[in-house]
Formats: sequence, structure tokens, C-alpha cells
Amino acid sequence: MKEISKEGGPRANRPSNGETTRMVRRKPKKISYTRRRQAAALALVAAVILVGVVVFALTGGGDDEIASGVSIGSVDVGGMTRAEARKTVQGDAAATFEKISFGTGEDGFSVGGEELGVEVNAAQAVDEAYAVGRRGNVFQHVSDATRSRLGGVHVDLVAGYDQDKAKGALAKAAEGYNQEPQDASFGVTDDGKVEVEEAQNGRVLDQDATLANLEGSLRNMSGQVPIAQGQPPRPEVTTAEVQSYKPEEVIGEYQTDFLWDSNPNRQYNMKLAAKAVNNTVLAPGETFSFIGHTKTLQYKEAKTFSNGGIGIANGGGLCQVSSTVYMAAQYAGLEIVERHPHYAVLPYIKPGFDATVWFGENGWGAQDMRFKNNTDGYLVVREWVDEKGILNAQILGKDTGKKVEMSTEKIYEHPVKGIKWTPTRR
Repeated sequence: MKEISKEGGPRANRPSNGETTRMVRRKPKKISYTRRRQAAALALVAAVILVGVVVFALTGGGDDEIASGVSIGSVDVGGMTRAEARKTVQGDAAATFEKISFGTGEDGFSVGGEELGVEVNAAQAVDEAYAVGRRGNVFQHVSDATRSRLGGVHVDLVAGYDQDKAKGALAKAAEGYNQEPQDASFGVTDDGKVEVEEAQNGRVLDQDATLANLEGSLRNMSGQVPIAQGQPPRPEVTTAEVQSYKPEEVIGEYQTDFLWDSNPNRQYNMKLAAKAVNNTVLAPGETFSFIGHTKTLQYKEAKTFSNGGIGIANGGGLCQVSSTVYMAAQYAGLEIVERHPHYAVLPYIKPGFDATVWFGENGWGAQDMRFKNNTDGYLVVREWVDEKGILNAQILGKDTGKKVEMSTEKIYEHPVKGIKWTPTRR
């Protein structure tokens, strides 16, 4: 048999006598990298499909169960059937939206969900939750399954409200929520200290923005709604203004002896009237009326000085109270609008420095003691009895830079008419 060598001869593979045998080997063929990539891609797709099937089987639950890790609003519905999920979500929504709270603390308020026309579409949310792990292609299945397993999948609750009802309910709530601005002012403590009450901005509910916040809370299955405020109204009188003119300096004062008469009724009447006068605030241009502050009080019978002599009547002692504050007003340099003197020398005050008052009865007209705040600032009229038995009267205001001197002059002395003195102020 003729053998054919690789070169084509019939004896190519036979060694001849005395000749060395020569081995001939073929070079290996090259493997295509394209085929490798195609094989790897097919393997990856197969793996993904396999993982998707496995994950879907693990997380998808039964045919009517929602994948684990899925929540609607604040409710975890994973593993529930659609019917169970609808019932649970509707129950939670009914409890959450029965009363919806706007804001917190003392500034907050609540409105019933029915008043706002709140409605919840639990069925739509449950259908969306059920679709997790079942929607789209296999890659979507894997993506849903991974998300629900690792971080959970949240489905917004489809809830809404009746716009007309909600606007009406918020408009009603705004009536109680809105506040007018508070002007700065000052008050006087019992011991005569002037304290400034600071100005406060007003408050107004921004109803449109608050409705927008309501929409966000409904989406998040929350019964808490942040309040949105509008531009706050500002006060007309600022704290700085009141600080600049608050009356805290004594610009006029006077004292009389409270204990000169030990009659308890007279002392009772004087304390009662002084308390009614104490801490009276006078605006610029305002007139103080002694009768206006003391007429309606219930007095006791006590000694009075009238008709040039001594008598007994309800309200005995009031003239000492009016005379003391009258002299404080004189030393403050205020304008005396009305003053009536006694026609007798009084034991508690210098002649001519007195001011009688009479409420008007028994055919006699009223006699008042009045003075006007003719300064540019506010005044405080103070009157009280101290622990030493002294009746004190003070006028508080801003320093006017003036010093007042008082003197009196006898006009006449008559056995029937009595004695008349007139004061002079410089």
C-alpha cells in the first residue's frame, strides 16, 4: 500500500533505512472571541431569568397575595390578599382621617375629614400594590422583587377632598386662628412700677397653601397637616415707641395725714376711693375726673366738712383723697379744669390747697375735681395709703424740665360765708 505523506508522496510516513524519522505536528486553531461573548450573554440572560423566576416565586406570594415589603401609606400590606389589603387600608384611612389636625400645640386646630370631603380610593392603591412583582417584563419583575426585599416598595394612597367643602371648612377655622396685631402698651403694678407690654404681630392663615399641604398629607396617609401662614399684620404702635414715652418719673406728688382721724368709716372710704384712682392712665389731652372714678362706689357714713361746718354723710373723707391728688396735679404743672374749695380751715391740708367734691343730691349740683394732661406724653395717676399712715398721690410722666412752686392767699373771712383762700402756682 502506498502511503501518502503530508507533502503528498506515498511514502512520506515511512522511514527509510538509515534515515531519521521526522514528526510533523499541526498548529492549533484560534477560538473566536465573538463566540465567547455570545455564550456569556446567553448565560447571563439565563441566570437573570432564573433569578427572576426564583425571586418572583419567593416574593410574589400566592396568586392573590401582594409581594412582601410592599406598603400603602403607613400600612404594610405584604402577604395580604387584595381583599384583606382593601379592608385594612380603608380601616386605617377611616381612623386617620376622622379628625385631621392642622398645626400643633395651642395654635393648632382640628377639622373632621367629612367636613373636608375627604375620600380614599383604597382599591386603586391595592391594585397598584398587587402589581409589584407582576408588572412589565422579567427585568421589571426582578427590579420590583429586589426593591421590596431590600428597601420596601411604597405605594401612595389615592385620596382626595371636596374643594368647596375644604375651602369652607378652612375659612371657618381661620376665623378662630387669625389674630389681630397687638399694639405695644404699658401697665402699672400695684407698687407703681411701669411695665411695657411688647407689641405683637398678628396672624393670618394662608388657606390656599394650607390646602396644598392637605393634599400632601393625604398622599402620605397622614392626619397631620402643616399650617401655612400668610404675611402677618403688623401693629401700629411699636414697643420702641412705648419705651420712648412710658411714664416712669414722678413729676408731681403730695402727701396728707391719713391717721389724723381714727374713725374707721372715714378711713374705709378714703382707702376705697384712693384704690379707684390709683394707676389711672391719661393719654395726651385726656382729662381726669375724680367723680368719674369714685361715684359708683359704696361708701359708709363719716365726718364731712360742708357749709362752713362739720357734718355726717356717706362718703366722708373723699375730699381729702381729691385734695391730695389735686395738689399732685398742681405740682406736675397740669391744667386744672375744675376745682371747688372748702369754706373752712381743714385739719389735713394747708388752706387753699383743698378740693371738695360732691356727687350731687339734695338740690345741690355735682362738684368735681378735674385736671387735663397737657403734656406730650402719657401720665399715670397714683394714690395709695402707705404703712406709715400717709395718703400719697403721685403723677408719673416724662420730665418736663419745670419746677413748680405753690402758695396761697386769703381772699376773705366771713362769719357766715366762712373763709376763702386761693392758690397761686409759679
